[in-house]
Amino acid sequence: MFRVTNGMMAANTLRNIGAAASRLATANEAVASNMKIQLASDDSKVATRAVTYRSYVSQIKQYQDNADAADAWQTVTDDSLSAVSDYVSQLKEYATAASSDTKTAEDLQSIKTSVEALLKDVISVLNNDTSGSYIFGGYSTSEAPYEVVSTDIGDTVTFKGEYLSLGGVISAEVSDSDIQNFYAANASNVYDSLTDAADAALAANTKAQAALAADPTNVILIAKAASAQTTSDTLAAAVTTYGGSTNLTTAAAEAETDVDTLTTAITTYGGTTDLTTAAANALADYTTAQAAADADSTDTALAEAAAKAKITSDTLATAVTTYGGATTLTAAAAEADTTSKTLAAAVTNSDQDINYNINFGTEVTVNVEGQDVTGEGSDNLFNTIQKLLLALDGDTSYKTVTGTDSSGTAIVETVDLSITDLIDEFNTALGRVTASQASLGASMSSVTNVADRLDEAYEAYSSLLTDNENIDTAVATTELSSAEYTYEAALAVGAKVISKSLIDYIA
Repeated sequence: MFRVTNGMMAANTLRNIGAAASRLATANEAVASNMKIQLASDDSKVATRAVTYRSYVSQIKQYQDNADAADAWQTVTDDSLSAVSDYVSQLKEYATAASSDTKTAEDLQSIKTSVEALLKDVISVLNNDTSGSYIFGGYSTSEAPYEVVSTDIGDTVTFKGEYLSLGGVISAEVSDSDIQNFYAANASNVYDSLTDAADAALAANTKAQAALAADPTNVILIAKAASAQTTSDTLAAAVTTYGGSTNLTTAAAEAETDVDTLTTAITTYGGTTDLTTAAANALADYTTAQAAADADSTDTALAEAAAKAKITSDTLATAVTTYGGATTLTAAAAEADTTSKTLAAAVTNSDQDINYNINFGTEVTVNVEGQDVTGEGSDNLFNTIQKLLLALDGDTSYKTVTGTDSSGTAIVETVDLSITDLIDEFNTALGRVTASQASLGASMSSVTNVADRLDEAYEAYSSLLTDNENIDTAVATTELSSAEYTYEAALAVGAKVISKSLIDYIA
């Protein structure tokens, strides 16, 4: 037996009171904060899961914000494209109405006023923005991309400060010399021109060659330098072939046509035939086809055959200059194919896609570039509108620059102008807008689907976070009541145990 002293009883009582007080404090803090733990040391498993869940919830919330921003951008873009589609449809209707023989000069001038208003509307919509960012300007989001500017050869529309086409549609009243002077002065101010692509390729080649010189045995750098050299050389040659101020997309399309023409010529004239001979044969075939078409102007098949023969003849004549007269058709077609692929790659590289990260490893392109909507080069929407305005003024022809001669002087040609032909051009313009809307629609659908999944994930992880960190109110309240009762009992028992003082024992 061991002796239990008053001191021991007092110490045990105080320890029990302290434990009860600590339990009460913990229970009270849990109910007050609604949290299972206050410090990571309280429960390491709960703390670890809390960090993980909070990280997931935070990431998902950021993705939701990105998805909302993407949706906002795309919604404004979709509304704008719908408006452009409506405006182009109206322009087509005006062209159709103006083509009627019953329209008077006053009627045509009234239509012209409406067309001028629609031109302003189209530009206004294409300059729409969302939260201060212009939606059709690619990476240039801080400035309105489209503007009507006055030049020495007439009004035209610029895209991001550069001409969509240089000398595309000009009044026949403007002199050739004025057009040539303007072309020469502004040849370097064409949007997405072949010259820009060639300069970029040359810069990339210079960088690649410098890297190779610093590490000449690196096989990866050797391959990159060789590829950069080929691309630079090909684009430099394309500048000569298609004209430095030619829009890159237009040049790529022409290069693809050249490949098709040369490939067909191989079948017609034989792959081993040299270009000089093939060009001579093609010219003879064109002369024959044109004569047949002239003899029977009502036969559309003959006219189409003559037009096709002319394309072949012109292409082969140009190929003689580009590749050399002694080059075989097979070799020329192979070189043309290389050029076509290089230009197509350059077009892709020139894209200015704005991407939003809307999910783990998922990006979506939110923008549509303006040139994809309006078209590029000489076939752009604004050139078609300009043709319509000229036709409404009674013009039956217009001037355009088709390229440059060997001295670099712009070649000016006069083209017949018919309002009826413009109806097809507006149909083409509508097709571009529709294609842009279809592409955007697919992207919008993707954003919607991802946003729905994000909402589900947010709810799931938020629930896990809540279950991991938050208390069960009923259980916690019961625990608090129990802790209060225990503490009060401990105090009451302690008061009885240590209530006697030294005086009580002396008495």
